[in-house]
Amino acid sequence: MSDVNYQQSHTLGLDKARTLAKEWVANAASQMGLQCDYQEGADQDTVSFERMGVKGTMLVSGTDFDLKIKLGMMMAAFKPMIEAEVSKSLGRIIEKAKGQA
Repeated sequence: MSDVNYQQSHTLGLDKARTLAKEWVANAASQMGLQCDYQEGADQDTVSFERMGVKGTMLVSGTDFDLKIKLGMMMAAFKPMIEAEVSKSLGRIIEKAKGQA
């Protein structure tokens, strides 16, 4: 298995981060066919997602997005592409939210 780890700090607070995470999950689910489960917590939310060859979690707090993805053997070849897309998509929604703040 191959791992993708991505962490993005932010200053948005939990409510705004939660909204962005739910937007990211909806897009990821539709674009990549992921099955997602979103659990809200008092200080941190947990998103679990999977599909054939991909399994991961994203922790969402008022200061960070912490994404961990495990790629199966067939998906490992796409690791650089997946890392780039994760960085681009999360970066884009954070910047969009900063512009609306």
